[in-house]
Amino acid sequence: MVIKLGKLGSLRVVFLMLASLMTSACVTTEDQTQQTGLKIEPSIIAVSTPGVKIAQGASFAWLPKAINLYKDERLDSTTIQYLVEMNIKSNLADMGFRFVESESASDYTIAYTAALESSLDDNTILRRFGLVPGNMRIPQGDPMYEKGTLLIYVFDNRGSEVIWRSAVQAAVDFSLEAQERKERLEPVIRDMFRSLPIE
Repeated sequence: MVIKLGKLGSLRVVFLMLASLMTSACVTTEDQTQQTGLKIEPSIIAVSTPGVKIAQGASFAWLPKAINLYKDERLDSTTIQYLVEMNIKSNLADMGFRFVESESASDYTIAYTAALESSLDDNTILRRFGLVPGNMRIPQGDPMYEKGTLLIYVFDNRGSEVIWRSAVQAAVDFSLEAQERKERLEPVIRDMFRSLPIE
């Protein structure tokens, strides 16, 4: 069935269709902006001493002198410290290792460094730790985000040598609530521990 319209009717139909499409497009764009935040996958890198394997049941302890948490007024450093340490201990337990209180009573010691780029840039990380994930996709100039780095390293107590270290870089979102930060951090630290050399 064909409906014939005059010139005025045709123009009116075309105008209404265009107006409808433009309205839909504007709404869709606005909705996407509101519903999607910045999603940037973390970059992880790890290195270990060739041939070294950590036996199941080995014991770990903190090495306090090697723990560095660079504080920033935009983040609750107490919460960050708790989340990092809780996840490190949890991952070690899941892998069959024991955590003890005394360095001298442990087979291995473990420590970490956590910092924002404004406190610890990539050149300094590379110079001090010998590895840097190099996540360059984090937007510059956005006050809600900054590149953050977490490094975890394990020492063999027999020779005090670093036998494994892993680093991750990700966009730190200052607007996150504590629960959201916890949910983002847990899988990242779990992924870091996948490269720990175990027997």
